[in-house]
Amino acid sequence: MASPSFEWHPAKLLQDRDGTNEFALLVLNQPLRNGTALRRLWKNSSLRVAADGGANRLHELSSFQGKFSNLQVIIGDLDSLTPSVRHFYASQPTPARVIHDTSQQSTDFGKAINWIRKQHPQGLDIVALGGIGGRVDQGLSQLHHLYLFQPGLEYSMGRVYLLSGSSLTFLLKAGTHHIYVKEDGEDNIFGKYVGIIPLQEPSVISTKGLEWDVADWESKIGGQISTSNHVLPRTRCIDIKTSKDVIFTIALRQLDGEDDAWMK
Repeated sequence: MASPSFEWHPAKLLQDRDGTNEFALLVLNQPLRNGTALRRLWKNSSLRVAADGGANRLHELSSFQGKFSNLQVIIGDLDSLTPSVRHFYASQPTPARVIHDTSQQSTDFGKAINWIRKQHPQGLDIVALGGIGGRVDQGLSQLHHLYLFQPGLEYSMGRVYLLSGSSLTFLLKAGTHHIYVKEDGEDNIFGKYVGIIPLQEPSVISTKGLEWDVADWESKIGGQISTSNHVLPRTRCIDIKTSKDVIFTIALRQLDGEDDAWMK
């Protein structure tokens, strides 16, 4: 049986283009700074959701002038959402829907993903803003969510991306992946650094398009892992074949001369 093949165009999420794309932007409860990447994601997304205190983070941006007032949903146990922020989003011309989910079996991140999935059973990609930041256990929890909310052999419920201040991270399922890191006629979004990390179990990987390509290379935590590899300047598409699910992460470039660390 042939292994599945997947195509990725992650740069399109952050391109400066008119119109919206079919993906949900999920703002997590981590400090944010207003920057080009955030504005582009906000403009490009078709659904904007905050996980509990993520709404506070949007509201407290130093340059906040109503740019992010059209938030559509706030969901979580609401132990972090302040009354003033709740009132602000509830009083907009198109009020945000506030959903109090008291379940103790999932994080606010998980509650938000579950809600998005229920609204879009046909599948919708999700970009989680603020991914992999703060405490180590929180970062590992966010990586855990990549596995938890993308079960099975394919991405039938949509793909999940974690966007931090310095990188974009997503899960490569067992199979062959063609990841387009440059799009014709568009800005170069990504930097040179790449990592491929098997968190769940060892994997055998092969790559093309990196400075240090490998062929049938066993990788595992406690053994060999691929970190700080480089995308070659001429590379438009990275090809990765993996025998098991692995985490893929790629660095972001500065956008319009702004600091890469647009999120604290």
